[in-house]
Amino acid sequence: MIPLAGKELDPYTSPEAFLGAELRLRREARGWSQTKLAAVAHMTGSRIAQIELGSVPATLPNATALDVALETGGLFARLHSFASMSPSSTDRVRPYADLESAATAISSYTSSFIPGLLQTEGYVRALINGSRLQDSDEEVERRIQHRLQRQEILHRAKSPTLWFVLEEELLRRPTCGPEAMAEQLDHLAQLAQSSRAVIQIIRTDVGAHPALGGTLCLLDLPDRPRVAYLEGAFTGQLFMNPERVAKYALAYDHSRIRACSPAESADLIQAAMKEIRR
Repeated sequence: MIPLAGKELDPYTSPEAFLGAELRLRREARGWSQTKLAAVAHMTGSRIAQIELGSVPATLPNATALDVALETGGLFARLHSFASMSPSSTDRVRPYADLESAATAISSYTSSFIPGLLQTEGYVRALINGSRLQDSDEEVERRIQHRLQRQEILHRAKSPTLWFVLEEELLRRPTCGPEAMAEQLDHLAQLAQSSRAVIQIIRTDVGAHPALGGTLCLLDLPDRPRVAYLEGAFTGQLFMNPERVAKYALAYDHSRIRACSPAESADLIQAAMKEIRR
């Protein structure tokens, strides 16, 4: 075990933890503080701390910059590649989920499925089972329970501000059976009519816009600048660079102005639910 900031960390719990432990050992061998390494590697001290803790894994540019700063001959780039490929690697959603849990505001756009925070259990099970390739039953169940546990933030006394922009076509995509899909849309309609979340629907006939085709989420955090998260079928990446985050925030704003009002959106959700029930 390696003590770090009052915590006992096991470097063998994951490839990310091992990379973080190696970084700390090499930094301390030079007698450098996190602030000193951050300055040499052109990063922030908080980012160095995140990588050493394994809480937000290093990106390849991070790893390359650390190799240059510490003259490690490409060690961290190789460890990054190993962490990305390893079957035992931490779930790629975990770093995002940790930040999501701490967020004061969550703004999300998605075009192909209802966002995880709004999903019913039937919808979650159908979605995750439908996307499984060689996952074991235990792994699938773990993913389902993790997805459902993330919704705990909706029931806090002080929950984050929630704003969702969804494409109309996902309301009619038969992701699960008719009964489960109707239940999911009913849940979505109730949220849309409540004060717990703002939900806007972009009609299918709106056409192209900057965010179309992907999944984009912006997180406002109490102790650091806003971050962005982009997700695809097999990838997910956090962005903290202010210029990149501002670019994605602008794309999100363009999606919002093309969407129906919350009241009109609630009517569209109700209409889709009635179609399925018929």
